[in-house]
Amino acid sequence: MNIIYIYLGMAIAIALSIYFYYLSFRKKKKPRINSIYTDALNAMVNGDLSNAIALLKQVVKQDSNHVRAYLQLGNILRKDNPEQALKIHQSLTVRPNLSRNMQVDIHAALADDYRLLSNYTKAKEEAKLVLKIEKRNLWALEFLINISVENQDWEGAIGWTKQLNKVTGKKTSEDEAKFDVFRGLDYLKSGDFEKAKLQFEKGIKTSSDFPLSYRYLGDVYEQTRELVKALENWEKYAFRDLKEGSVIYSKIETALFDLGRYSEVEKFYRKIL
Repeated sequence: MNIIYIYLGMAIAIALSIYFYYLSFRKKKKPRINSIYTDALNAMVNGDLSNAIALLKQVVKQDSNHVRAYLQLGNILRKDNPEQALKIHQSLTVRPNLSRNMQVDIHAALADDYRLLSNYTKAKEEAKLVLKIEKRNLWALEFLINISVENQDWEGAIGWTKQLNKVTGKKTSEDEAKFDVFRGLDYLKSGDFEKAKLQFEKGIKTSSDFPLSYRYLGDVYEQTRELVKALENWEKYAFRDLKEGSVIYSKIETALFDLGRYSEVEKFYRKIL
């Protein structure tokens, strides 16, 4: 009986030794991994991406559950190898017990992957998943606005801009005026001057300080040979955007000459100065 107790005691002692060794090993391992991950982030900030990749690979090799290391690795690879970045980020979506913040970051990364691959439908789906998790996510709303602009989806751009303004509490928006202008440009390009005119006027009503509405409204009047009205709007554009307004100076000069108002050319430039 005593022998049994002796063996039992030895077994317990060995088991405890293994257990405490394991705990000690884990405590040493975790700080080491955290240190490597921090070094990787510093390398990313400093633009040393090759070193960052090497360090992140060390992290995931030692700890396959380090989701954020995989996430950052995919983000770095996106520029040169978006397909590989997509695979890495897709693999993270099936990980169990992901926090809300981690889910948001993964779907945001996937949206950027798909955008670079010109898969705009999937990119929008991922951004919308971010909003499903976090309704007031500003990054997702701005991403959806930009995607809409890239695809000339002005209705979508205006809709997402209104939602963004609602979240931020912004009541007046030059962005909405900008999208009215973009939609008007579609009509102007197709030769539908009346609809283009209505869109540019709507842009002015939405934000009277947004310069481009006046520029393109002037272009509409130029097409319909209403030079006085064209001139009025071009001058409003030039005075509201002194930096970019110079692109319209030659049109203003030509209109003034066509109208026989030669002396007003000098007056215009004096006002600009």
